Amino acid sequence: MRIVASASTRTKPVPKYVSIAQTSLQQAIAYRLTTLFTIGLTFIWVFILYYVWKAAYSDQAVIEGFTWDEMRTYVVLAYAINALVGWRIGAQMMATIRSGEVVIELVRPLNYCGTQLARATGFAVVEGILSLIITVIVGLLFLDILRPASPFMAALFILSLMIGFVSKALIVFSVSLLAFWTLNGTGLMWSQQAIVQVLSGTIVPIALLPGWLRLTAEVLPMRGIVSTPLTIYLGQAEGAQIVQLLALQVAWLIVLWIGGNWAWRRAFAAVETQGG
Repeated sequence: MRIVASASTRTKPVPKYVSIAQTSLQQAIAYRLTTLFTIGLTFIWVFILYYVWKAAYSDQAVIEGFTWDEMRTYVVLAYAINALVGWRIGAQMMATIRSGEVVIELVRPLNYCGTQLARATGFAVVEGILSLIITVIVGLLFLDILRPASPFMAALFILSLMIGFVSKALIVFSVSLLAFWTLNGTGLMWSQQAIVQVLSGTIVPIALLPGWLRLTAEVLPMRGIVSTPLTIYLGQAEGAQIVQLLALQVAWLIVLWIGGNWAWRRAFAAVETQGG
């Protein structure tokens, strides 16, 4: 007796990049202790900055255009947003580069940059989104953070958040490629984290940075990671200004994607030259 599988019972193949994201998601779940540590670390910084700013607002109502309600909301959400792309992607990339395992990527019919974005997405589903959801719930219930300015602003906030997520993943990707020319990538990873936290507005809003640094941060892609989404969330931008902010995010996204792929080709070419 011959059994013929019907079309409805056949398993549809999972797209390659989706499969990679699923694998990273499973890794994040498997290493639960590391995931919980990452989320816990986010909360430590949130509460430290919360009480620092609370003390700063004890004798004044507004600082650089931010009320205490707005600053409280900004501080609570900023670190959760920044955590959407953690340190694991860069660390894993650098490890494969130093070990030489990165050569395997050449025989795979996949875009290496796209592969790393898929991995970042998988980790973000567990680490980043879980951290963001918990932070929002804790903020609404116990810290009295503000809700989005309107449902429309909430939708634009999510759109900006997604663009910022991909932008940060591409920045991490590009910096990690520098491991091709270094003996140890630890310094690169820590430097990248520090620069991104300052220029994205994670530690303090960009409006509070010194004049020259503020002007620089306003045009760099790091702004789109935290500052732009939260500016929209708080309703501090309207109409044409929102269009400009989103357009700047998209423009940098394109530049980072093209630049990242170009840097990957150059990096591997350099290795081939050294090994030849």
